[in-house]
Amino acid sequence: MSTQRRFLAYCDKLFTPSESFIPRGYSAFSKLKPVYIGHELKGPVPDGAEVIELGPLHGAGGEAAYKQLGTISAKLQNAMEEVEPVAIHASFGKSGAYALPLAERLNLPLAVTYYGGDATKTTNTKDSFVRVYNRRRAKLWREADLILPCSQFIHDELAGKGAPTDKMVVHHNTADPSRFEPGEKKDLLVFAGRWTEKKGIDTLIAALARLGEELNGWTIRLIGDGDLKEELVAKLQEAGVAAELPGWVPADEMPRHWAEARIAVVPSKRAKSGDAEGLPLVCIEAMLSGCALAATRHAGIPECVKDGETGYLVDEGDDAALADRLARMLSDHERTARMGEAGRAFAMESFNLQTQSRKLESYLIDLAVKAGTMRASDV
Repeated sequence: MSTQRRFLAYCDKLFTPSESFIPRGYSAFSKLKPVYIGHELKGPVPDGAEVIELGPLHGAGGEAAYKQLGTISAKLQNAMEEVEPVAIHASFGKSGAYALPLAERLNLPLAVTYYGGDATKTTNTKDSFVRVYNRRRAKLWREADLILPCSQFIHDELAGKGAPTDKMVVHHNTADPSRFEPGEKKDLLVFAGRWTEKKGIDTLIAALARLGEELNGWTIRLIGDGDLKEELVAKLQEAGVAAELPGWVPADEMPRHWAEARIAVVPSKRAKSGDAEGLPLVCIEAMLSGCALAATRHAGIPECVKDGETGYLVDEGDDAALADRLARMLSDHERTARMGEAGRAFAMESFNLQTQSRKLESYLIDLAVKAGTMRASDV
């Protein structure tokens, strides 16, 4: 076929810096082209991307009428007729719920990817728009054509809540191996993520406090920001642990940090709200960069970190066990290097960006052909 057909890449908040994995997931598409659609731009638009901001297209009642009632204005209808999309792919369950009325109006097949807390939270009631998802969830699962959990853990969480297993296919997060490669390794331990309960950085700080002099000669770099940072930095200082605290680091700078680190720590845990990871992208980025991982048996992490082979796994919140595994890694460069090499090989084989991106495109094409929005001869 001479030109790519369009599909709607629906995400309520578009181009959030921490969600660069969404556009990256379309990077190997050759037959379909995403048209990004949502209500709010949270970051710069990628070069060449087509974007539809929904706000200007709403009629009376605006965003609330669309989200709460599923009202499709004439302007929005006309815009969709110009695009001629063949399918909708929604990122996150909430966006799937918002996209459902559009899929119904346009008779388009709908695929929804779940990434973590959107599948696990038990307190999804903080605002009226989140409650739309709770109200519409059963219908979404009934009418969506494909549900894509990002890990087996998220698959099982969704199944336990009643999502139809015959519509689910596990589709892992990935990172670009051309961006994440091993560099000249230093005695450097890196954590990267939001300083929130789910990320478990409190467990890491407690483990670092236990290690004391075993940290001598090592640089500790704790990247990120969040609600718990002030409290936890105070605990670092009380424990006498010296750490670099660069704050938020742009995504295009992260490869450098992983490239020079020997050890990456991913101490995630389930939050009191039920919020949990899917499969943390930092695991894959660090593994591709040749880091050995110290991580928790949380969510999809054991699907990529092989205990004793590519790193170590400990139970959630167990700072004593984490300190023990870190002590082994700090004192044995050869073992840590072997783990890093094994992790990179495993990530290259199992979490290949090009392979996963092409799989996603094939899923959407299959849905479109089945729905009659594409012809088999176009593929």
